[in-house]
Amino acid sequence: MRAIIGTLESLDGSQRKLAWFARQGRGLYFDIGAFFVGSHTSYHVDGNTFRTSSATDLRPRFQGKYVPLDQFHGWRQLGFGMVSKEQVARNPPVKAKDKPPKSILDTIALNMMPGETINLVVELLHRDMRNLLELQELQPPDHAIVKCLELGDLLVVVTVLGHDNNLLVRPTANGFQVSHYNDRYSANRPGSTYNFEAYR
Repeated sequence: MRAIIGTLESLDGSQRKLAWFARQGRGLYFDIGAFFVGSHTSYHVDGNTFRTSSATDLRPRFQGKYVPLDQFHGWRQLGFGMVSKEQVARNPPVKAKDKPPKSILDTIALNMMPGETINLVVELLHRDMRNLLELQELQPPDHAIVKCLELGDLLVVVTVLGHDNNLLVRPTANGFQVSHYNDRYSANRPGSTYNFEAYR
Protein backbone atom coordinates (compact mmCIF):
# COMPACT_ATOMS: atom_id res chain seq x y z
CA MET A 1 0.00 0.00 0.00
CA ARG A 2 1.63 3.25 -1.20
CA ALA A 3 0.75 6.94 -1.13
CA ILE A 4 2.54 9.85 -2.78
CA ILE A 5 2.30 13.61 -2.52
CA GLY A 6 3.46 15.02 -5.84
CA THR A 7 3.47 18.28 -7.73
CA LEU A 8 0.43 19.09 -9.83
CA GLU A 9 2.73 20.72 -12.34
CA SER A 10 5.15 18.94 -14.62
CA LEU A 11 8.69 20.14 -13.86
CA ASP A 12 11.38 19.38 -16.43
CA GLY A 13 9.05 16.87 -18.06
CA SER A 14 7.64 15.06 -14.99
CA GLN A 15 5.53 15.55 -11.94
CA ARG A 16 7.87 15.41 -8.93
CA LYS A 17 7.57 13.66 -5.59
CA LEU A 18 7.35 15.81 -2.48
CA ALA A 19 6.78 12.93 -0.05
CA TRP A 20 5.98 9.22 -0.25
CA PHE A 21 4.74 6.55 2.16
CA ALA A 22 4.48 2.76 1.94
CA ARG A 23 3.01 0.12 4.24
CA GLN A 24 5.09 -2.95 3.46
CA GLY A 25 4.84 -6.09 5.51
CA ARG A 26 4.34 -4.78 9.03
CA GLY A 27 6.41 -1.61 8.64
CA LEU A 28 5.92 1.96 7.43
CA TYR A 29 8.50 3.44 5.06
CA PHE A 30 8.50 7.11 4.03
CA ASP A 31 10.49 10.10 2.88
CA ILE A 32 9.70 13.76 3.50
CA GLY A 33 11.04 16.08 0.84
CA ALA A 34 11.83 13.06 -1.37
CA PHE A 35 15.18 14.52 -2.35
CA PHE A 36 16.98 11.38 -3.49
CA VAL A 37 16.16 7.92 -4.78
CA GLY A 38 16.95 5.51 -1.95
CA SER A 39 16.53 7.93 0.95
CA HIS A 40 13.83 6.98 3.46
CA THR A 41 12.88 6.50 7.09
CA SER A 42 11.50 3.17 8.30
CA TYR A 43 9.21 2.61 11.30
CA HIS A 44 9.12 -1.07 12.18
CA VAL A 45 6.63 -3.30 13.93
CA ASP A 46 8.93 -3.48 16.98
CA GLY A 47 8.93 0.33 17.28
CA ASN A 48 12.50 0.81 16.03
CA THR A 49 13.01 3.62 13.52
CA PHE A 50 15.90 3.95 11.07
CA ARG A 51 17.04 6.58 8.59
CA THR A 52 18.73 5.72 5.29
CA SER A 53 20.05 8.59 3.15
CA SER A 54 23.12 10.20 1.65
CA ALA A 55 23.92 11.48 5.15
CA THR A 56 24.13 7.86 6.41
CA ASP A 57 26.05 6.57 3.35
CA LEU A 58 22.77 4.86 2.33
CA ARG A 59 23.00 2.55 5.35
CA PRO A 60 20.20 2.34 7.94
CA ARG A 61 21.02 4.46 11.00
CA PHE A 62 19.08 3.85 14.21
CA GLN A 63 16.94 6.88 15.15
CA GLY A 64 15.15 5.63 18.24
CA LYS A 65 12.39 3.42 19.54
CA TYR A 66 8.71 4.29 19.73
CA VAL A 67 5.43 2.46 20.21
CA PRO A 68 5.43 -0.74 18.12
CA LEU A 69 3.65 0.07 14.88
CA ASP A 70 1.01 -2.63 15.28
CA GLN A 71 0.14 -1.12 18.69
CA PHE A 72 0.04 2.48 17.48
CA HIS A 73 -3.27 4.14 18.38
CA GLY A 74 -2.19 7.74 18.86
CA TRP A 75 -0.89 10.78 17.03
CA ARG A 76 2.78 11.37 16.30
CA GLN A 77 4.68 13.93 14.29
CA LEU A 78 7.01 12.09 11.91
CA GLY A 79 9.05 15.10 10.81
CA PHE A 80 9.49 18.22 8.70
CA GLY A 81 10.81 18.91 5.25
CA MET A 82 12.03 22.28 3.98
CA VAL A 83 12.46 22.42 0.22
CA SER A 84 13.37 25.21 -2.15
CA LYS A 85 10.81 25.35 -4.95
CA GLU A 86 13.76 25.65 -7.33
CA GLN A 87 15.10 22.31 -6.02
CA VAL A 88 11.83 20.41 -6.51
CA ALA A 89 12.46 19.99 -10.24
CA ARG A 90 15.38 17.70 -9.27
CA ASN A 91 13.30 15.50 -6.96
CA PRO A 92 12.50 11.96 -8.13
CA PRO A 93 9.74 11.86 -10.76
CA VAL A 94 6.26 10.46 -10.19
CA LYS A 95 6.22 7.22 -12.19
CA ALA A 96 3.40 5.08 -13.55
CA LYS A 97 3.59 2.75 -10.52
CA ASP A 98 3.01 5.77 -8.26
CA LYS A 99 -0.39 6.53 -9.80
CA PRO A 100 -3.79 4.94 -9.13
CA PRO A 101 -4.81 2.17 -8.96
CA LYS A 102 -1.38 0.96 -7.77
CA SER A 103 -0.90 3.86 -5.35
CA ILE A 104 -2.72 6.80 -3.81
CA LEU A 105 -1.55 9.99 -5.51
CA ASP A 106 -2.42 13.45 -4.23
CA THR A 107 -0.98 16.64 -5.66
CA ILE A 108 0.05 20.12 -4.59
CA ALA A 109 0.01 23.11 -6.96
CA LEU A 110 3.35 24.78 -6.33
CA ASN A 111 2.27 27.74 -8.47
CA MET A 112 -0.37 28.57 -5.84
CA MET A 113 2.33 29.08 -3.21
CA PRO A 114 3.98 32.49 -3.49
CA GLY A 115 7.05 31.77 -1.32
CA GLU A 116 10.39 30.49 -2.60
CA THR A 117 10.42 27.74 0.06
CA ILE A 118 7.87 25.13 1.09
CA ASN A 119 7.53 23.17 4.33
CA LEU A 120 6.01 19.73 4.70
CA VAL A 121 4.83 18.73 8.17
CA VAL A 122 4.06 15.01 8.38
CA GLU A 123 2.06 13.29 11.11
CA LEU A 124 0.91 9.74 11.74
CA LEU A 125 -2.58 9.35 13.17
CA HIS A 126 -4.67 6.29 13.98
CA ARG A 127 -8.01 6.50 12.19
CA ASP A 128 -9.88 6.32 15.51
CA MET A 129 -8.25 9.64 16.48
CA ARG A 130 -9.34 11.49 13.36
CA ASN A 131 -11.69 13.74 15.34
CA LEU A 132 -8.62 15.43 16.87
CA LEU A 133 -8.01 17.12 13.53
CA GLU A 134 -11.08 19.27 14.20
CA LEU A 135 -9.85 20.76 17.49
CA GLN A 136 -9.67 24.55 17.19
CA GLU A 137 -6.40 24.85 19.12
CA LEU A 138 -4.66 22.44 16.72
CA GLN A 139 -5.58 24.06 13.42
CA PRO A 140 -2.83 24.79 10.87
CA PRO A 141 -1.53 28.26 9.99
CA ASP A 142 -3.40 30.38 7.45
CA HIS A 143 -3.07 29.30 3.81
CA ALA A 144 -1.92 25.78 4.76
CA ILE A 145 -2.88 22.87 2.52
CA VAL A 146 -3.66 19.66 4.44
CA LYS A 147 -3.73 16.24 2.79
CA CYS A 148 -4.91 13.10 4.60
CA LEU A 149 -3.76 9.78 3.14
CA GLU A 150 -5.30 6.53 4.36
CA LEU A 151 -2.98 3.54 4.75
CA GLY A 152 -5.28 0.96 6.31
CA ASP A 153 -5.93 1.84 9.94
CA LEU A 154 -3.31 4.59 9.84
CA LEU A 155 -3.67 8.08 8.44
CA VAL A 156 -0.71 10.08 7.19
CA VAL A 157 -1.46 13.80 7.47
CA VAL A 158 0.71 16.08 5.34
CA THR A 159 0.49 19.84 5.84
CA VAL A 160 2.13 21.93 3.13
CA LEU A 161 3.13 25.52 3.90
CA GLY A 162 4.34 27.80 1.15
CA HIS A 163 3.73 31.40 2.19
CA ASP A 164 6.50 33.48 3.70
CA ASN A 165 4.36 34.22 6.76
CA ASN A 166 3.41 30.61 7.63
CA LEU A 167 6.68 28.68 7.38
CA LEU A 168 7.82 26.76 10.45
CA VAL A 169 11.32 26.19 9.05
CA ARG A 170 12.85 28.86 6.85
CA PRO A 171 16.30 29.28 5.31
CA THR A 172 18.70 31.94 6.55
CA ALA A 173 22.11 33.08 5.36
CA ASN A 174 23.78 30.70 7.84
CA GLY A 175 21.33 27.77 7.96
CA PHE A 176 17.71 27.83 9.02
CA GLN A 177 15.31 29.38 11.51
CA VAL A 178 12.51 27.51 13.30
CA SER A 179 9.16 28.88 14.50
CA HIS A 180 6.27 27.95 16.78
CA TYR A 181 2.63 28.31 15.78
CA ASN A 182 0.74 26.06 18.22
CA ASP A 183 1.23 22.77 20.07
CA ARG A 184 0.70 20.84 16.85
CA TYR A 185 2.63 23.05 14.45
CA SER A 186 5.95 23.82 16.08
CA ALA A 187 9.56 23.30 15.08
CA ASN A 188 11.00 24.67 18.32
CA ARG A 189 9.23 23.05 21.24
CA PRO A 190 11.09 23.60 24.54
CA GLY A 191 13.37 20.66 25.27
CA SER A 192 12.93 19.03 21.87
CA THR A 193 15.89 17.78 19.87
CA TYR A 194 15.90 16.98 16.16
CA ASN A 195 17.99 15.05 13.70
CA PHE A 196 18.40 17.04 10.52
CA GLU A 197 19.92 16.70 7.08
CA ALA A 198 20.82 19.61 4.81
CA TYR A 199 21.33 19.37 1.06
CA ARG A 200 21.97 21.91 -1.67
